[in-house]
Amino acid sequence: MIRLKMKIVFFIIPISMLILSGCWNYREINDVNIINGAAVDLSEEKEDYVLTVEIVKPLAGEEFKLEADLISEKGKSIFDAVRTMITHSGKRGYWPHAKVFIISEDIAKKGVTEVIDFINRDAEVRSDIWLLISKDKMAKQILECETKLHYTISAHLEDKLKNKDSISKYESIELHQFLKDLSGDGISCTIPAVYTAKHGNDGTVPEIDGMAVFKKDKLVGYINGIETMNMMLIKDELKAGLLVIENVNNSNTDCTLEIFKSKTDVKPVMRDGNIIMKIDSELDVSIAEIVGSEDLISEPGRIKLKAEAEEYVKKEVLKTIQRVQKDYASDIFGFGNNIYRKMPNEWKKIKDDWDEMFPHLKVDVNVKVNIKGSALTSKPIKVGD
Repeated sequence: MIRLKMKIVFFIIPISMLILSGCWNYREINDVNIINGAAVDLSEEKEDYVLTVEIVKPLAGEEFKLEADLISEKGKSIFDAVRTMITHSGKRGYWPHAKVFIISEDIAKKGVTEVIDFINRDAEVRSDIWLLISKDKMAKQILECETKLHYTISAHLEDKLKNKDSISKYESIELHQFLKDLSGDGISCTIPAVYTAKHGNDGTVPEIDGMAVFKKDKLVGYINGIETMNMMLIKDELKAGLLVIENVNNSNTDCTLEIFKSKTDVKPVMRDGNIIMKIDSELDVSIAEIVGSEDLISEPGRIKLKAEAEEYVKKEVLKTIQRVQKDYASDIFGFGNNIYRKMPNEWKKIKDDWDEMFPHLKVDVNVKVNIKGSALTSKPIKVGD
């Protein structure tokens, strides 16, 4: 028995040495270019890809500091450009720390499949890397912004994308989510739109607002920040946001409501032989700001404000749906996917014709707004004579 145990131990030890050697692919930090973000464009001749990567380099000194640098290279494919970078920089790119991947508008209009294939196939690129579509002429302009609130532009964009729930004017789309929507039934893809903006006298800064709308893998247009918030409400993904109700009760008083909770139920129903999407939304809000002298805090004032807020949200949601139907004919709301899940037999009948049916789909929107609080002030501020 003792001999058997000894044999087992001697057998396990060499196996463990091979399996548990955690640093088998260890690389010195000075031997690689640590990529924090990337942007891809078409060359001027529209024949090659131009890949620009933002790399981080540790600086020597008593304090730990990082410096950012940009490297651009052409290639017949993204992988070709990646390998060509090695011949010029002398180092391989290290992708696991890449936070964002920015795609130019020109490429997106032609189709993003080739570009997405590289980052999806490469073993080092993480599946949770964030995707962005550049509205600037060149995607690399985003990484060339002069104002850096972080050590890299990519890290700055990462913070914006992480905190999207506080703004609700764009969604954060990771690679795996885009691929899921791209291959899914009855839903079209969206990717947040980014552009450069002037920031006082300090130079340019990257801004994210609205979403790029896709039909299959091709960019067909954009929706703005307000329309994006409406889309998120429909998809039951709205976590926060602001509603600005202007001229409440024709009193020349504007009121800003802060959303802190929302719930939306979307259900397909048959009516006179046609499918109608029934959208029921409920929002819990608080009064964040009142500009004017109208009393919107008392019960009569709140009743008027509630009614106008409900009408405002309903009108904006309908307007967003109708614009997307008319301008893009792209089901970014996932109505088709909703039919697929809740009326599978009906979906089988209409699946092949959904692209033609979606622009004419009727919707029924109902909105309920619950005003839960008025911040710290119980009455509107008044100015004496």
